[in-house]
Amino acid sequence: MTYSERLHIPWWWTLIALIFVGSLDVAVFAYVDLPVGITFAVVTLIAAICAIVLYGGSHLQVDERGLRVGRYRLGAAYIAGATPLEGEDARSALGPQADHRAFLYTRPYVPGLVRVDLDDPADPHSAWLISTRDPQALATAIDKVKA
Repeated sequence: MTYSERLHIPWWWTLIALIFVGSLDVAVFAYVDLPVGITFAVVTLIAAICAIVLYGGSHLQVDERGLRVGRYRLGAAYIAGATPLEGEDARSALGPQADHRAFLYTRPYVPGLVRVDLDDPADPHSAWLISTRDPQALATAIDKVKA
């Protein structure tokens, strides 16, 4: 494996989610019987934990076969190159200069970005834009495995 990264959510997102679930549970407890309220509280807590784990457990991986981003895979033969984007360049790539054909795997809490250009005429996407905490290292790893 050439590169691996997990995009964890910030700790305070978990705190906000738990406060939201708690306030929702308090509001429900005011109007329903105790067993229904406890059941609702348990279900909402489990749902919030599942949402946090699923959204916050994004995994990036580059190996000899190509790039894997979450559940998506891009074979090494279809990679034309990678460009690290940071700061204003990353914000522009997602905002004013956004390419509507690009495949996005971005997270709002991760500031860095890598643009992976594709070498596949059959693919409707022009590039992949991927959030990363270390754009330079990810772009270097992608460039090493491209065909």
